[in-house]
Amino acid sequence: MVEKSVIESPVCEAAANPVVVDQEALFREARRLRRRRWAIRAVILLVLIAAVAAVIALVAERGHARTARDDSAAGVLPAGALTSLRVAGSLAVGPTGALYVADVARHRVLVRLPNGDFRIVAGTGIAGFTGNGGLALRAELSFISGLAFSPTGSLYVVDGGRVRVITPNGMIHTIAGDGRPARRVAPGTPARSAGLGTSRQDTGPSIAISPRGELYIATFNQVLRLTAHDTLEPVRDLAATGPVHGSLGGLGAIAVDGSGNLDVSGVNGWAVWQITPNGRAHQIGSAAGARQSGGNYSVLQRAPDGTVYAEDGPTILRVTPHHLRPAFRTGTVDHEYFWPTYFAFGPDHETYLDEIPGGAGFEPHQQLIAIQDAHARLLWQEDNRGRHDSFGPN
Repeated sequence: MVEKSVIESPVCEAAANPVVVDQEALFREARRLRRRRWAIRAVILLVLIAAVAAVIALVAERGHARTARDDSAAGVLPAGALTSLRVAGSLAVGPTGALYVADVARHRVLVRLPNGDFRIVAGTGIAGFTGNGGLALRAELSFISGLAFSPTGSLYVVDGGRVRVITPNGMIHTIAGDGRPARRVAPGTPARSAGLGTSRQDTGPSIAISPRGELYIATFNQVLRLTAHDTLEPVRDLAATGPVHGSLGGLGAIAVDGSGNLDVSGVNGWAVWQITPNGRAHQIGSAAGARQSGGNYSVLQRAPDGTVYAEDGPTILRVTPHHLRPAFRTGTVDHEYFWPTYFAFGPDHETYLDEIPGGAGFEPHQQLIAIQDAHARLLWQEDNRGRHDSFGPN
């Protein structure tokens, strides 16, 4: 009995039949090799996926870098698709020297690239008021009447009866104005609750940025300063000051010079007044005929050296503490008379100017030009058949 039990035990059977052991070992080895092959295939597949993703990312990065190079050459604000300029309005020059222009027909802000093309910086092309806290490229704007850059690279936009700011990362926020017509602003008024517009929906206040980055806003009868607490403080209530208001006839454009003086142009006298940092106001002078084309006040702009200039038709005047002195004339550009509507100062003593839309009197074309060392070059032109031509570097 004992001998029989030993012979029938599994161990003894395996020892007696070594072929069984070899087959089981082969099965285990085959399973191990199969798992190894699947692991190798998975690794190869992951490597291929990673390689394809890297190629796609590289192509996208190169495309983005190419666009970024264009945009960085143009300015610091993120820009979108290429577009055409229909009607040139307010101008501003960014920290890198790029020219920004409001397309008032399409309710957009554009940046001009070095090759003469334009990219969209803000606005969907639809008139409205949307997009606060989001990308400026997806925001609706309307009736853009003023542009100004801060020293930190933010772009301030007069959007109807509001002032909005586009930060260097391309986001847009409303910082002043509630869209309603201007009414007297008391000290400490929350900036976004103040009425800053005019009786017409298509016009808004004038703005200026001081060299220190302070925002000043001029309505018809007040100059206001935006405080660090997002409130508005009247700098000078010119409506309540008889002689000053009588000469100005209402406030037009404003600018802040390098010494902190506020220069203000008048609506009905074509005069320029200066408000010193201590609040004293005095008239600098009256330029016979000085006015904005299509309007009745002189446009003011600060140059990089801190000097403020005023527009007097085709003549640009230098504003001094006591006089308005001729600086240069626009004259004739591309065989036609040029009367500027807006102007802004770029780097290397270059001045950018545009004029009212074409088909009006002696201005058959609206043009955007640059003047440097008394030489004018054409940057963009609209003809009376509706075509728009851009010009690269001359």
